[in-house]
Amino acid sequence: MADEMNQATIRSILLCSPPGQFDVILEDLRSLLPKSPASLLEPGFISTLRTEWEASTGRSGLAVDGNAAGDDSDGCIASLSKAMDDYIALKFSSTGVRAVHDVTASAAEGAQTLTIATYAERIDLHNHHAGSWKGDYTICPSTGSVSGNVTIHAHTFENGGNVQLHSNISLEAKNVGACLPTDDSDKQSTWAKAVTRQIESWEDNDVMEGLSGMYESMGNSYLKSLRRVMPITRTKMEWNVMAHRVVHTLAEGHDKEKFKH
Repeated sequence: MADEMNQATIRSILLCSPPGQFDVILEDLRSLLPKSPASLLEPGFISTLRTEWEASTGRSGLAVDGNAAGDDSDGCIASLSKAMDDYIALKFSSTGVRAVHDVTASAAEGAQTLTIATYAERIDLHNHHAGSWKGDYTICPSTGSVSGNVTIHAHTFENGGNVQLHSNISLEAKNVGACLPTDDSDKQSTWAKAVTRQIESWEDNDVMEGLSGMYESMGNSYLKSLRRVMPITRTKMEWNVMAHRVVHTLAEGHDKEKFKH
């Protein structure tokens, strides 16, 4: 029973691993549990957890050939896959970013549904940060309905600090016009570009602007509640990160005793 409880705890910890850090957390667990039964961290158990973690985060897309267009005989699917190729290349081309997308088709109650899955990550553990972006978009070509969801996980750690951001943003359904297999290629291409424009609008306005607004207000809302308003110095805490970094950098090259508070 104890081993089952311990294994459940290990499972919970590993499935919460920040982007790109499953193996880092696993090694920490191994160092903390040197005398534990081998069954707690046996290869089969870890392999299953790794697969589950990659599937839940969207990272599994990096391990396979993404950008699949499903049945290329359907011009709507092929056009959408091509439009997403261009969109990913444009929006996720920053240095160090790995990105992938996949377009799949399914049918329910006689209506075709297309699903776009996107995943991007930037892992820079040397500089103490990592982040991932997972987007899921559902399109009904016959009605033109598009809806979506974006999940963001960011992690930064330095000098003993450990901050993570988990954000899950639902995107309200929009209509971009219908696409039919009988439409000519130009019309299908125009429809596919309308879908990617809607995705871009969501990601720029609903996601990124929302996050920017949160960052701007963080000092006077989220972080402010983490400590007393007026410390014992009777001086308000300055949440200007750059100012603190400048002081820290100066301290590294001078007498650090002068910079102690």
